[in-house]
Amino acid sequence: MKFLVRRVVLAIGVLLMVSFVSFCFFASTYLPLKGTPLLPAYWRWLRGVPTGHNLGHGLLGPLWPVVVPAMAHTLVLLALTLVVVVVVAVALGCLAAASRSSALDVVLRAGSYLGWAVPPFILGLVLQQTVGKAAGGSGLGWFPPGGWAGQCPGGLGIDLHTFRCPSAGNGLTYVGNIIWHLMLPAIALAVGFIGLHSRYLRSSLIAVLDAPYITTARAKGVSERQVILRHALRNSLITFVPALLNDFGAIFGASLAVDLIFSLNGLGTLFVRVLNVNGGAPILDTYAMQLLLLIGGLLVLTASLLGELAVGLLDPRVNLD
Repeated sequence: MKFLVRRVVLAIGVLLMVSFVSFCFFASTYLPLKGTPLLPAYWRWLRGVPTGHNLGHGLLGPLWPVVVPAMAHTLVLLALTLVVVVVVAVALGCLAAASRSSALDVVLRAGSYLGWAVPPFILGLVLQQTVGKAAGGSGLGWFPPGGWAGQCPGGLGIDLHTFRCPSAGNGLTYVGNIIWHLMLPAIALAVGFIGLHSRYLRSSLIAVLDAPYITTARAKGVSERQVILRHALRNSLITFVPALLNDFGAIFGASLAVDLIFSLNGLGTLFVRVLNVNGGAPILDTYAMQLLLLIGGLLVLTASLLGELAVGLLDPRVNLD
C-alpha cells in the first residue's frame, strides 16, 4: 500500500508538470490571457478539468462530450490490441524457445524482425486493400475496412453499394460487431509489438530453461510442454508483462495513426480535428489539444504504474514496500 501511494503521488506530480508545461506553451503562443497572470489562469483551467468547466469551448464546441466517446473508442482498440499481443506473443515465444536454434526458430526470428520493421499505419493500409473491402470492391472482404460498429466508414472512398454497414445490434451482437470492426486495426497495431515481445519472451524463457530447477523437473520425467507452461513461463512473465506495459506509450502513439486510417472516431481522429482549416491556414484548437495531452499522459502513467505492480504480483520475492 505504501508503494502504491508513493507511485500515485509521483504520477500525479508528473501529470501536473505535463499539464503545466503544455498550458504555458499554449498560453504564451495561442491563448488570449487578457492580462491574467499565468499561475491563476493555469489554476482556473486545472480546476475545470474534472467537470469540464473553464476548459474553453474551442473550435469543437464543449470538449468532454467530444473527448469521452473518442477516448472510449481508443481504449477499446488498445484493450483488444493488448489481448492479441499477449496471446500471440506468448504462443510464439514459447514455440521459439522450445525449438531454439532450429529452422522454425530462425523463421520465427525473421518474422518477428519483419513485423517490428513494418510501421502499423503501412500494415493497416495493406490490410484494408487486401483483407478488407477496398474502394471499387477489391479485397477479400473478410472484415470491414473501417468505421465503428453501426457507423459507415468515412473518408475511405468506400462504395456503399458493394459494402454495407450493418446495424450495431444489442448485447453480445453489439460486442461481436465491435470486435469484428476492430480486428483489422488491432492486427495492424499488434503485429510489430508481437514481434518485439515474442523475442523478449523467448530470451527470458531460454534463460529460465537453463536453471537448475528446470533440470530437476526434467529429471523427474516432466514433459517438455509441462516444463515450459507450468514451470518456466510464470518466471518469464515477470519480465514480459512489465515490458509490455512500459511499451504502452508506443502502442498508444501508434494507435492514433491506426485510428485515423480506419476512421474509428477515436483520439487519433480527434487529434486531426483539432486542426481546423480556415482559408488554408491551420488553426490549432488549444483547449482540445491541452486536454488530449493530459489524457495521453494519464494513460501512459497508469500503464507504467500497472507494470510496476505486476512485478510484485508475479514475483513474490519482490518487496514493493
